[in-house]
Amino acid sequence: MKLDAYHAWVATGWSWTLVCDGSGSACRAVRAAHRTIPRILTIKWVIEEGPLGFLADAFEVELCQGGMRRFTELSRQELLNLKPSTILDLPSKLGRDFSVSSSFLQEALNPYLIQTAGKSVLEEKYGLKPGKFLISATKHYSWPKGGAISGIGSVNFIDVDVDEEARMDMTDLRKRTRECVEDEIPIYGVVAIIGSTEHGACDPVEEIVKIRQEYEREGISFAIHCDAAWGGYFAATIRERKDRDELLPYVPAMPLQPYTVRQLENLCHADSITIDPHKSGYINYPAGGLCYRDGRMRYLVTWTSPIVFHEGDAVESMGVYGVEGSKPGAAAAAAWLTHKTLGLHKEGYGRLLGEAVFSCIKLYCHWATMAPLSRPQFGGGEGRKDAGTLEESPLIVVPLIRLPAEKAGEPQDVIEARRERIRTDILQRTNQQLFEDAEAWRFMCELAGDLMINAFACNFKLDGVVNQDVGEANYLNQWIFSQLSVASENDPTRLGLDDGGATSTRGDLRFLVNVTMSPWPTSPDFMTRLVRSFRDVALKGVERCIKRNRLGPDTHGFVMQGLKEVYLVHIPMFNMANHRWQLIITADFPPNVLERYRQLRSENPGVVYTVANMQKEILEDLVRPGSIAKWRLDEGIPGPNSPAIIDDFELTNIRVVIRESMSYADLETAYPDRMPFYLYGNKQEKHLDHVLKASPNAQISHESVALDLKMDLSDEQLKKGVVAVLEDVYENSLQPLPLNQQGNSVDLGAAGLSLTPGATHGVSIYETYEQDKNGSASISRVRVTIGETTFADWADVNMDPNDHN
Repeated sequence: MKLDAYHAWVATGWSWTLVCDGSGSACRAVRAAHRTIPRILTIKWVIEEGPLGFLADAFEVELCQGGMRRFTELSRQELLNLKPSTILDLPSKLGRDFSVSSSFLQEALNPYLIQTAGKSVLEEKYGLKPGKFLISATKHYSWPKGGAISGIGSVNFIDVDVDEEARMDMTDLRKRTRECVEDEIPIYGVVAIIGSTEHGACDPVEEIVKIRQEYEREGISFAIHCDAAWGGYFAATIRERKDRDELLPYVPAMPLQPYTVRQLENLCHADSITIDPHKSGYINYPAGGLCYRDGRMRYLVTWTSPIVFHEGDAVESMGVYGVEGSKPGAAAAAAWLTHKTLGLHKEGYGRLLGEAVFSCIKLYCHWATMAPLSRPQFGGGEGRKDAGTLEESPLIVVPLIRLPAEKAGEPQDVIEARRERIRTDILQRTNQQLFEDAEAWRFMCELAGDLMINAFACNFKLDGVVNQDVGEANYLNQWIFSQLSVASENDPTRLGLDDGGATSTRGDLRFLVNVTMSPWPTSPDFMTRLVRSFRDVALKGVERCIKRNRLGPDTHGFVMQGLKEVYLVHIPMFNMANHRWQLIITADFPPNVLERYRQLRSENPGVVYTVANMQKEILEDLVRPGSIAKWRLDEGIPGPNSPAIIDDFELTNIRVVIRESMSYADLETAYPDRMPFYLYGNKQEKHLDHVLKASPNAQISHESVALDLKMDLSDEQLKKGVVAVLEDVYENSLQPLPLNQQGNSVDLGAAGLSLTPGATHGVSIYETYEQDKNGSASISRVRVTIGETTFADWADVNMDPNDHN
């Protein structure tokens, strides 16, 4: 390839540009694919209204389904669906067919280009709807980032569902594509991921190419980009290999799955490919790469500087292609040198990556068989057994990629037999023994995923029952991640599950990822020690989960509200099963206790008083009618050895007013827009308690609030409790709520919150929380004035019991 004096390609073919990282590559790929459509509209504009008008009756182009048509006769839909190669060839075609010089063409096009006129001008002139990229839901964050930078907008990157192995679902891709076609929405491109960062999954490029061919027969075309930042170098494994130097420890090179090989073979049909030398190329940062099937595509993102680029310079000149201008040459030199010395073939990179895949599958075998069975697994070294056993334990480990027997729907006893075979034929053998056993080697080649990434999730059993709470499984995986991370507090990655996913409750399941880039972890003893260490940490995490989730007798505190009729507001905790209830009750107190309480209130206005059971009880039993539990009364939250004001009394006529679960499955993923409270009491005394529907959150309980005279609620409604939504307190925008200097309670006087005594707010009243959430009309509107006594807590309601004695 070469450039003429005006930088127009006179030959086409693959072209590769080195950039700083995968984000830079994604941004350039977005810009390049996005600008193919504006380029065709620019030429249409120049022919209709500009200096190329003399071509209107003579210029013909090839349609995507074949056949030539006069350019000016093409409909908007036909223009938008010319093949990318056809669009890129138009300037050259003008030169070939009409001898239009590149200098004239450049000058003619410049005022009409998207770079000059702007994207919105072209879209408005030709009535274009915003174009879309269709991309796997497991996409790297750099794609929406590229959309934001390019001005396309991240919202125009449409997630395509993935299957159970995290590969793009072709049925959903067809659906999304058809929707765009029917709505005449331009499809900038389909992005296939070759090695997703979190899963190592390869999207079915082979099928995507077939889908494009099907649509091209209908007159619809789009670009295909392969994000092979992770998986691109694995193309080196396709070639034949030779034996390795016998001086190195023996590690077999594992062949890729046939499916993965087919996707790598189909990379040649992509219009552009992202590939990062600093990932599976083993090159130091920063080294990202972007390949164009048609080298002319990179001129859609080209800018030159007269300081560093001059007429006649080579195509490799610095700062020509893409966003960056000046950039270091060390990464390019490192990539070139490593490619030359190691080799982009099976004997070089292919061998190294094949050994890394072997290490990955060896670890996968450990994850797949880490089941609560009592049998040997962790020996003193590979090929040897000792007394180490995997005892019955509550730990559950489930890889994302299922065993072949699981995929086939085999009975559980067959699946367990396959796990046993993995233990005996793979995990208890040396690498050499494993490779020399042809049957065991073939069996191992069927396992694990597409590349060298294992995704797996941990769960636990409580008293033999599998945990069904996604939030608690997330807690376990997050805690394991935090304990095994070197220097990061970041969340582990997330896998979106629908309601029919791995658990019976809603939510996103966090999972763990191990990436195996080195062959050496399979050396004797190392991998078994590594897995044993992981299991030890995971079991400690399980112990923490059991402490949070075991139901049993406990002490329960209640905030006292009211003088005429006493309401008791349970002090809840999101992270302890015993206390995951927002509960409000009323009860009758012994006359002497009630008299003493009223005396204290008159002497100490604004002070909060609480009651708690003296002997540990299950909460449900404690508030059941007829309970004979003994109680104590205290000022505030008493310390461990604080004497009670009065104790050893019983409550009678217990009645539940509000009872709402705070388990993860019953919470919402977002905070309410406006802050809701339960409103309850009677005509003389009315109280508020903050509705807790998302975590973390604060308990805020206001006693004796005042409502204006327009209030038309009956005693019966107040007795049952209704929901009062503060119209001017926007909870979603305030969360996490502002805290006091000690960080243990909410700053009630903070701007936007204003829940201090005497503060007033407009309130909409609803029968239930769901009525407000669903947009139903309120049953009343009043103004509320906050009373003198408020109990507010942040620390205890969000406390992890494992972090406190």
